[in-house]
Amino acid sequence: MSDTTTTPSQGDELAELDRRHLLHPWTPSGVSEQLVVVAGQGCEITDSYGRTYLDGRSGQFNATLGYGNKRVLDAIQEQAGKLMTYALLGASNEPAVRLGARLAELLGEPLTRTLFCNSGSEATEAALRIVRMYHALRGNPERTTIISLADCYHGTTTGATAMMANPLAWTGCGPRPEGFVQIPSPFPPRDPAAAQDGEVPGAEALEEAIQEQGADTVAAFFVEPVLGVGGIRPLPSGYLARIREICDRHGVLLVVDEVTTGLGRTGAWFAHQREGITPDVVTMAKGLTSGYAPLAAVTVTEEIGRTFSGDPMLGGLRHGHTTSGHGIGTAVGLTVLKVIEEDGLIEHAATVGDRMCRALADRVGSLDGVREVRGQGLLAAVEFTSFELGMQVQNACRAAGVVLRCEGPVLAVSPPLVVTAEQVDRIVEAIREAVLAHAPSAS
Repeated sequence: MSDTTTTPSQGDELAELDRRHLLHPWTPSGVSEQLVVVAGQGCEITDSYGRTYLDGRSGQFNATLGYGNKRVLDAIQEQAGKLMTYALLGASNEPAVRLGARLAELLGEPLTRTLFCNSGSEATEAALRIVRMYHALRGNPERTTIISLADCYHGTTTGATAMMANPLAWTGCGPRPEGFVQIPSPFPPRDPAAAQDGEVPGAEALEEAIQEQGADTVAAFFVEPVLGVGGIRPLPSGYLARIREICDRHGVLLVVDEVTTGLGRTGAWFAHQREGITPDVVTMAKGLTSGYAPLAAVTVTEEIGRTFSGDPMLGGLRHGHTTSGHGIGTAVGLTVLKVIEEDGLIEHAATVGDRMCRALADRVGSLDGVREVRGQGLLAAVEFTSFELGMQVQNACRAAGVVLRCEGPVLAVSPPLVVTAEQVDRIVEAIREAVLAHAPSAS
């Protein structure tokens, strides 16, 4: 690890500058003792006071290779010295070309055409425009309605927040765009009294929504294989296959959001591949560069990609950004995928992830104050009976040297793919000890 020597005065200075000058995304203002990270190595991070922690959240699900990976750092230096980037507007650059080809190999036909962007939210926005323009170019401009799950999270841009039922995403931000419909998520309600005869909403909710809107007005259904901000909830087995059949029957495009789950997080290259289905559009970000550079991607089928050549205004896709397919970012992406493959991290994530999920279920799942433990690969959740208990556990784990993140009453557990079995055990035990100390029966 590079020199991370700090002093209390430096830590205090950074904390004060942080309070005065930064707006933190999705963070209450005035949080005391904000964690200011100054360095990292492997699965560990060091804060501005010189304290070291095991990062059980991978930054924000994105630091899949951990910190200080030499192969990635060398790739950044090499590409920056050769060509930092060249815009893809009317031109191209080598790493973007090669990364697009590699993603086509990993996803398999017919998913062969990729648009690069900079974040998961941008990928969602691009996918929205792509599916609507696709239908318009095919002579169906009335197909504009977007359907999503009520508990979804697809980003914080305007279109992405319009997909969400949670008012936290859009209250106070002006009128919401039209053309967005939410359906019930396929999970039992958290309040058993809210269930009707014990029924759990399933894929028929999509069928009903399409029929209610009129199939000839629906453009696409957006879905996460594992709901992220919605509680780290894997979709029930068979759900994706059923909605694939419904979308096919009604001419609706299926967009699978792999921003959090893609590139190994669930123990597969892509979570939808575990269900054996092929989407029309796949979005990805986070693990694509392991956090070493901003990069996201939208991959579409060959048939969708070809359609844009018929656009009467341009003869191509009317969307993109100056840094779409940035040379350094795509060079990083290529290297990250190579490291994942050569180091066997897909298999490692499946094996160690199974160990983590089993240990959480066995060691934490039955404790007072814990409602449920669930997960897939190295993406798990401990849901508590209250938000207050979740925050107490998060803070206690941090005091014990393990950084995690609580979203509402759900504690997300998502260490880097390079995490060891011993480190997983440490995370689980930190959570267990924190719950035992703070659960209602402990007081």
